[in-house]
Amino acid sequence: MVSAFFLFFSLQAIFPVSPLYIVEVGGSSADNGLATWVFTLAALLIRPLAGILSDRWGRKPILVLGAVLFSGGPVFHAFASNVPLLLVAKALHGAGLGCFSTANQAFVADLLTSDRYGEGLGVASIAPSLAMVIAPLFGESMVGAFDFRRSFFAFGAIGGLGLLTTFVLPSRSAGFVQSSSAEGGSLREALRRQGVRAGSLGMALLGVPFGTFISFLPLLASARGLGGTGLVFAIYALTGAMVRPVAGRAVDRWGARWVVLLGLLVVGLTMTGLSAVLGRWALMGLSAIMGIGSAAASAALDAKVQMSVGRSLRGSASALQYAVFDTLVGFGSLGFGFLAEATDYGVMYAVVGAVVLLGVLVGGLGWRSIRQRI
Repeated sequence: MVSAFFLFFSLQAIFPVSPLYIVEVGGSSADNGLATWVFTLAALLIRPLAGILSDRWGRKPILVLGAVLFSGGPVFHAFASNVPLLLVAKALHGAGLGCFSTANQAFVADLLTSDRYGEGLGVASIAPSLAMVIAPLFGESMVGAFDFRRSFFAFGAIGGLGLLTTFVLPSRSAGFVQSSSAEGGSLREALRRQGVRAGSLGMALLGVPFGTFISFLPLLASARGLGGTGLVFAIYALTGAMVRPVAGRAVDRWGARWVVLLGLLVVGLTMTGLSAVLGRWALMGLSAIMGIGSAAASAALDAKVQMSVGRSLRGSASALQYAVFDTLVGFGSLGFGFLAEATDYGVMYAVVGAVVLLGVLVGGLGWRSIRQRI
């Protein structure tokens, strides 16, 4: 949790800064969407390999490799003086996120008993959420006090603390069983598990609103004169941190299906609200509600996916789940970036909300293709 806190702090400090930096180096709203897409595409492409290798070689080597790239991501940004170089920095940063987060979820699951996956994974995921309470405000204040380049170096130094912490993790987490290629570490075998397929579908639906939320909220706030979004992201993260353990415990007791559907319903309604928000207090309130919905849904999906597989497939299952999430974050941000460019941010968020609510309706009705329990 300490390692994840510092590494995600270094990433989340960039959230309110990156869209403004893209404009600073000559980019546009569409370039902002493209940058998010490149970041998530890199994470997507590295996840399958990271998952398989974490199942076969152990979690720690992949955690360390991910932490090296993760902590170096902000430093790469410091040397990006134009949009093409910034896209390279985003790709390296995304690869670090993909390696670390994939292996980290499997590492934590190794430490848990099967009846407490929801609560345990929910507690562990508090670390990135708590980092986000502080990091965006810190990022905004650093850029205000200094400049982009020195701020990026500071973010990288904070990520370096996470890298150092990663080195002291045990080489084998408690429940890890090393797998051969015949025994585990297989994406195909993980995909055969119904819980992994259903969990990945849920993550796909969550990816679209999350991508547009982190990518375009600063630009929406700027266009409507609602002020900076550092505090807004902090409120989002704080409510998410509070909800995750509670949602995980609910999953352990009652199952994941309705926790996921309720969480996604809240997210869809929040996106619809963002399309019309005109006041700063309303923006902060919607961000708090977004934190509740997205945290509940993701905590439930994490638990269900890990419940569906044995130790030898945890990394592969996590890779599949978040590869789907990354795909929808990236393509959603890119596509909706063009929509925002052609219309405005209000129309964009209204369409995102409609997409999510339609998905919840389909899931709630239990159409045959997805009616199996998540």
